[in-house]
Amino acid sequence: MAFAQGKFGIEYNPVRTDEDSPALMLWTLGVVFLVALVSLVVTISSRKSKEAKDAAMISAEISASVAEERRSNAEETANEQPAPEEPVAEAPPEPEVPPPEKIAVAGTAKRPAKVTNLLMRLEEAEKRHDIAMTIETIEQLRSLPGNPAADLDDPLARRLGVLNMRRLFGPDKSPWTAEVVVKRGDNASRIAYEHGSTLASFAKLNGGNVDKVVIGKKMRVMEHPRFSLVIHRLTKTADLSLNGKFFKRYYLNSEVKGEIGAYEKPERIRPFWAEKGISLDAEDRAELEMLLPRGATIIIAEL
Repeated sequence: MAFAQGKFGIEYNPVRTDEDSPALMLWTLGVVFLVALVSLVVTISSRKSKEAKDAAMISAEISASVAEERRSNAEETANEQPAPEEPVAEAPPEPEVPPPEKIAVAGTAKRPAKVTNLLMRLEEAEKRHDIAMTIETIEQLRSLPGNPAADLDDPLARRLGVLNMRRLFGPDKSPWTAEVVVKRGDNASRIAYEHGSTLASFAKLNGGNVDKVVIGKKMRVMEHPRFSLVIHRLTKTADLSLNGKFFKRYYLNSEVKGEIGAYEKPERIRPFWAEKGISLDAEDRAELEMLLPRGATIIIAEL
């Protein structure tokens, strides 16, 4: 209790001095809240740091495990491929029929290490369905100096052609196409012509039906493809190149009668085939007519 000088002398003051004032109480609550907040932040930081360390340890363990597994698989593969110096007396097993679109390498002679490594890489790319990696590996195999994989060149070329067509007309973007937005006044023929392509390839890239081109719609078109077709008299094959690189191989049904030389694809190509004695399967002929724009180079060569 406290006393104070009042009007009538010393009077009783009901205010207790030993009680906390409101300001003191607020300050105390603030200090308590601040301490709790700091403690919470420290706890969360410690937990996150521990989680990060645990994640790093797990990642390291996984990487080590994967490396060990790969090393083990490599050793097993090496052990499974003995190279006896003397011929084996037992009859060799019947070769397995390769799955569709695979490169058959069974029964071939021992190859240089670089060829073997590329063939192993090709097999891995096929297993992973990695089209880009498969195409790159086949191109490397076919371009090796001295052509050490010459016996595989034809199946490699066939496989490469299948993959290139799948890449060109597949749902994903390809290095040979561009995306255009239809504007007022556009139609399918105009878009194909402006991009140096054919109406047939433009239709195939966009689902086959381009009778009605909708303004504002995004469509795909081949971007000024530089096709050239080399027809080999001796081997009765026709190699199609796109922008300077091999694209696909076709096979002729008869000997070529046309003279050796370079020609431009005319607007009407079928009379040209007949005149030069170039006979193809109907499907292959239609595919070439779809891909080759007017003016594309067609070369008739001896080899």
